[in-house]
This record gives sequence, structure tokens and C-alpha cells, in this order.
Amino acid sequence: MSADHEYSVIGHSRAVVGRYLGTVAAALAAAGAVAAAAFLRWFDTLHTSVTVPDVVLWPVTAAAVFAVVLTAFDKLVWRWPLVRRFIGIPDLNGVWTVDGVTTGGAETPLGTGWTGEITISQSWERIWVHLRTPNSSSRSKAAALMREPGVGHCLMYSYRNEPRMGEPMQAHVGYAELVFDESLSSADGEYFNSKGRVSFGRMNLKRKS
Repeated sequence: MSADHEYSVIGHSRAVVGRYLGTVAAALAAAGAVAAAAFLRWFDTLHTSVTVPDVVLWPVTAAAVFAVVLTAFDKLVWRWPLVRRFIGIPDLNGVWTVDGVTTGGAETPLGTGWTGEITISQSWERIWVHLRTPNSSSRSKAAALMREPGVGHCLMYSYRNEPRMGEPMQAHVGYAELVFDESLSSADGEYFNSKGRVSFGRMNLKRKS
């Protein structure tokens, strides 16, 4: 089951975007309140026994509209190409094939290759990185994104790895850095493990269609 968590974006202020979203929500709420008030006044001319004070409409509408605007932006709007270009956050959602190789460590022979699949679930506020291999699976615990001009986007995250039943390796924690190219179709990175398994190596990712 997904256990997505917040992530930081270096150079991006969610507070600034939040103010923009608040302005949009306030404008929509005001327009909605005016329209609703006008409708009720018209309705009162037909049913004079039914009256609703206009002041009641503002707080209810503003709260509801802001919640809708924030949810829409977090789940969908931020992924639109023009919006992503403005806020500077790449859309890494999807499944990526992984080719890895161990380059150091006491427990694994150097040059040992391995394959797997990474699933990234990302919204504006939260992210989840899940790696599955034939021997184990790992889930991210904390993450950050950083833009590298002329190179791409660097995803840095810590994780906890759990071996499959019957595997000789122990559960362990680790850290990985993946640099995604400008087209967001591939990535190269490095990782290291500790606290249960001391090893490190490289990874190459390709986005699946």
C-alpha cells in the first residue's frame, strides 16, 4: 500500500503558490457568493417565506472553494506543462525499469548486476518511491527535488528495504540520488545501504510507456 510523504523542492516556495491559490479561491468564492445571493433574491420574489441572509454564503463558499482549488492543483493542475514550467517541478509519475550494479560493499561481489522496477507516485505536495526487485522491495521515507540547470532534475531520497521471505539479506536503510534528464525519459543515479547491509552502486532508469 502506498505510504506517500511530503517532499521538499529546493528553489520552490509552496507558500507563494499557496497565496496564488488563495487569491484564485477568493475570487471564485466572491463570484459564487454574488451569483448565489442574486439567485436567492430572485427566488425570494417567488417564495417570500424562504429567506437566507447573504452573509451566510461567504464563509461557507470560501472554505469549500479553497479546498476544491487546493485539491485540484495538488492532484492535477500542477502536472499541466505550462504550470510545471512556471513552478519548476518535474512530473516523475510512472513506472521505471531499473538496471543496477553493485560497485562496493562487504557482502556483495563487486560488479554484481541486478534489475528491478521503480514506481513513483507524485503530487504537488507528496511523493512515494517504491523499488521492487526479485529479492526485495524498498519504500522511500523522505525526499527532496533539486533543479540542475542544463542537466535535469535530481531526486534525493532515503528508503527502507525489506527482503523477500527466504532471502539471506537483512532489512536495511539507504539513500539514493537519481538525476533525470530534461525529457524525463531516463535517469542515472547512485545509492548506498547501511544499518543491516553495507553496499553501494549505480542505477540506470528508463521510463516505461
